[in-house]
Amino acid sequence: MPREITDLVHLRYLALSTIGSLYKFQFFKLKNLVTLIVTSWMEKCPLQLPCDILDLPQLRHLHVDKRCSQYLPCLVKKDLQTLYWLKVASSDENPNFGMVPNIRELGIFIEGQLAPSYLGSLVYLHQLEKLKFEVGRVEGFYLPTGFRPNLKKLTLRYTYLPWKEMDTISKLPRLEVLKLKDFAFCGPTWEPSKQGFRKLKALLISYSNLEHWNASSNHFPVLERLVLRYCWELKQIPTNFAKIGTLNLIVLECCYSSLVTSAMHISSAKSKTLKGKTDCPLRVRKVGTKVELPNNESFEEESVESSKKKLQAVHKYIHFSSPIQIGVHHSLLVD
Repeated sequence: MPREITDLVHLRYLALSTIGSLYKFQFFKLKNLVTLIVTSWMEKCPLQLPCDILDLPQLRHLHVDKRCSQYLPCLVKKDLQTLYWLKVASSDENPNFGMVPNIRELGIFIEGQLAPSYLGSLVYLHQLEKLKFEVGRVEGFYLPTGFRPNLKKLTLRYTYLPWKEMDTISKLPRLEVLKLKDFAFCGPTWEPSKQGFRKLKALLISYSNLEHWNASSNHFPVLERLVLRYCWELKQIPTNFAKIGTLNLIVLECCYSSLVTSAMHISSAKSKTLKGKTDCPLRVRKVGTKVELPNNESFEEESVESSKKKLQAVHKYIHFSSPIQIGVHHSLLVD
């Protein structure tokens, strides 16, 4: 890494893709730095970063790999707006999110078993609009006891929550995008509460053992995009979704043909009701559809692992092409 970079004292934006240790890299010289992005271009070679990066006086946006997640600063950082990723471990004291009071986008990487109240100080983040949780080595995860009502985007990954916990998320009055990745929720049946998701526009479910989705158009009245990836147990999308006037896109990736047939029926039913109306037509996009279940269980396991590796490669490419998103992201197929 060229050490001359730290001589650029007026630098405001810096994006690095490297490997190895950056402990001796003198970030503190870059006093005018506003945006810092540091990633490793080799997954097996995680970066080693100094722990005082958040002390940069003008820093507003920080994006680092999960394996070199940062801890909350010791002093209040009122200017910080974006932080990916923040490490939270059960061996540490309860995090005080009041140290970053104006954060708008936050990714939290969790290690260890956390008590339900451990993340309680999230309620002090009055500006928070986009929140991500990813769980590393942990036996169980609990949703925070309270969310700020202004939250618009929520992503959960490897959290293994029961579907009944979704009732807590449905109470978020402004939630527009919900992404459930890699067994964020587990269990065969999801029956949303009567309240439903009043403002939700985009829903992604990726790698799930969901079998029965007992929902209606009333639960998702303004849904526009639905993406289902690797939902091999799910055979049918709720037929009542044909009544969602705003629904214009269903994406099915590596699902079974019965799910595709279900989506086509919904599209056809919606088309019949659109005559003379201004609602958008519904498009169905399918990728890697399977016709029948594989007979060999080992083959199925290998297919899952192979598919995960392909997705990781795609995500890595996207990450390098656009390593940080500060505004509102309009596509569920990225990130």
